[in-house]
Amino acid sequence: MTSNEDKLHTRSIASVLAIFDISIADTDIADIKIDNIVLDSREADQASMFIAHQGTHVNGNKYIQNALDNGAKFILVNTDNTEKHGEKESVGEALIVRFYELEKHIGSICSAFHQYVSNKLQCVAITGTNGKTSVAHICAQLSAACGEDAGTIGTMGVAFYAKGKAAVKISDTINTTPDIASVHYLAHLVAHRGGKRLCIEASSHGLHQKRLSSFKTEVAAFTNLTQDHLDYHPSLAEYAQAKRLLLKQDGVRYVVLNADDKESHHWIEEAPRDTTICLCAVEQPSSEALLQLYAKHPQNFTYCIALNPRFTPNGSEFELETSWGNAAVSLPLIGQFNIANLLTALSALLLQGGSFEQLVNAVSHLAGVPGRMEVFESAKHGNMIVDYAHTPDALKQALLAARQHVIGQLIVIFGCGGDRDNAKRSQMGKVAEDLADKIILTQDNSRSELPEDIIADIQQGITKKSKLSIDLERTSAIKHAYLNSHSDDLIVVAGKGHEEYLELNSVREYYNEREYVKQLTMELRG
Repeated sequence: MTSNEDKLHTRSIASVLAIFDISIADTDIADIKIDNIVLDSREADQASMFIAHQGTHVNGNKYIQNALDNGAKFILVNTDNTEKHGEKESVGEALIVRFYELEKHIGSICSAFHQYVSNKLQCVAITGTNGKTSVAHICAQLSAACGEDAGTIGTMGVAFYAKGKAAVKISDTINTTPDIASVHYLAHLVAHRGGKRLCIEASSHGLHQKRLSSFKTEVAAFTNLTQDHLDYHPSLAEYAQAKRLLLKQDGVRYVVLNADDKESHHWIEEAPRDTTICLCAVEQPSSEALLQLYAKHPQNFTYCIALNPRFTPNGSEFELETSWGNAAVSLPLIGQFNIANLLTALSALLLQGGSFEQLVNAVSHLAGVPGRMEVFESAKHGNMIVDYAHTPDALKQALLAARQHVIGQLIVIFGCGGDRDNAKRSQMGKVAEDLADKIILTQDNSRSELPEDIIADIQQGITKKSKLSIDLERTSAIKHAYLNSHSDDLIVVAGKGHEEYLELNSVREYYNEREYVKQLTMELRG
């Protein structure tokens, strides 16, 4: 939800359409003020413009009456006839206007309405299978710590970071990357609060569906590529290609790549020749070795690498070597992948002119992202980690990271979502078997599927049944694992992270795993 202090500008409908050579000066609603543009008829009201666009599966024309019933006074619809551009039709007190090749111009319309807000912000867009949320929030935190307030748009909604203050959630989001109209609107919320930088999670769905259309993006960052969303993309190759669409965003000047991932070679091959590319790495012995690895490419590279990482109970320490300078760094976040996330965020800010010294000094004060390898300590039983991992690679990285911080047994609790890529289920089972000492399978968002069927799929990847137990009731599984753990054990509860619901039988029920685990460890603290 948006707070009252985020009241935005209003504009007359006539002034918006005039930009696109459409005049409605002769109508009764020309002077009506609107404060937003929406693509969802359920969000339409008297103060918004509804654009009936062609969605992935449904044409928005089907919802025109819905928008009218909700009070919309102005609706844009598509026409493929140039002569009908600007043609008007009155429906009661509302006006429907035809717009030639509307789909191609929705981004431009939203950008113009919100006064080209992306031109006023330093925008960083992050894509990749894992790490988008962490990179976005680390980037925004560091930006604010160095005096440039920043916002994030992504899986966890819209957050605003101001120097010396805790992050404030200023809006929810339905999708990781919201629709075009929402992106421009939410960016305006950030700018309205005084934000100078915006960090956006760019999902493969969002890029494929052009949800960042006409949104100027200065930095395109890639974290990694592993199997996910093959229920939407026909193949892993097409999933990867969808990610690389970020390179075609308006305004891209800098590209930040995880050079430890071979997919980065494809990014370099498709990157515009006038972009500056920064290579990030955790697994290379030196900057020289890294640059040699990419020597076949003609671009001039910058670099940002971590050397000699050492893992502590509360995070990691390493030597940072970059094109901007070198430093010893202490990172208060768990796992090698968080080092990689930090390098990506640092690189984006350094490319945009951030102070190396200020940024390095700010790293030691970073706070973890809720539900991303978030540790809940226990005095009597094993510590618990809540993480969002819901892909084979994410689970692998979470367990590898946890293993570096555990003396006793490593226990993992997880399930898989229903109505999604079922090929990854057995893979996640194998990952758990390979890396954990005990496996507890439980309910996740089963949606319309039977949880028993999902768990049966996961078990196809597990051969050592002695490691395995099953408890379909998620809180019961967590509590049982906790009460039967020892103080030197570590329990990873994966799949839900920051989410505040369980979707069972296609119905969402309130469920906050972070809240439950926190309460459990506090109540049963010895």
